[in-house]
Amino acid sequence: MDADKCVSALVVDLADMSCFEATAYDLTENGCWIASDRVDLLKEEVGLRLAGFDKLVRGTVIAFGDQQAQISFQTKREASGEKRREIRRQVWITAIVCGKTNSATMRCRIVDASRSGCRLEGDKLDRLPDDIEVSIPGLDLPISAEIVWRKNNQAGVRLTWPFEASPKPKPEDVLERMKEEDEKPKRKRKKKISAFGG
Repeated sequence: MDADKCVSALVVDLADMSCFEATAYDLTENGCWIASDRVDLLKEEVGLRLAGFDKLVRGTVIAFGDQQAQISFQTKREASGEKRREIRRQVWITAIVCGKTNSATMRCRIVDASRSGCRLEGDKLDRLPDDIEVSIPGLDLPISAEIVWRKNNQAGVRLTWPFEASPKPKPEDVLERMKEEDEKPKRKRKKKISAFGG
């Protein structure tokens, strides 16, 4: 792995909304490899937030190696009219949910998730509008969503992931943005003073 051609990436597993940091390398318009000690936890579809980009790039895991996974940016298209049932996975994720058109904000739990939706649990979900944004730990991008049903302090939500529009980021664009980030002046960290003399 050539360190000059690596870029940091946030990986979001679309099946269960889990997030972790990884290193992306061998980046082409068709895909890349990612390295992390957590890649073996990935299901099939992922979103990658490459350093310097504001949105996710959609990908599919096509191979695993030693703490590495190969990601293809070639997405599978479902045949029109085909409605496959997605696997729902039980999760326990604390999320912040807010209305897109009003200031209603609340903390709730995501208790199950799939690629295109999730189920929320929390008090007073009926106060939220139908159009919401869901913020999950580890992902600094809110996910646009629509509440499609509500019952007994639960709500079913359809997710619209924040993916980059086509065309995909080119490897040279990613490397250029990395270079720009490296050249920005770094903020000096304040020295922390400890009560224990450190």
